[in-house]
Amino acid sequence: MAAKTSNLVALLLSLFLLLLSISSQVGLGEAKRNLRNNLRLDCVSHPSPPPPHRSMAPPIFVPPSTSHKGQGP
Repeated sequence: MAAKTSNLVALLLSLFLLLLSISSQVGLGEAKRNLRNNLRLDCVSHPSPPPPHRSMAPPIFVPPSTSHKGQGP
């Protein structure tokens, strides 16, 4: 029974350490991204103008095929 308890404790401890490691890596990634975004915003003196507005092109009309099923073109 002591061996099962020992294995269970080791498993839970390993899972906890894995979770802690993953969460710290995610936190570091977010911190780096935020720092990069803040530095990028500091370098920009004024926002760039929005892209020009494009009008929507009309859809292309494709006539239905004149060939019948089972017959050639």
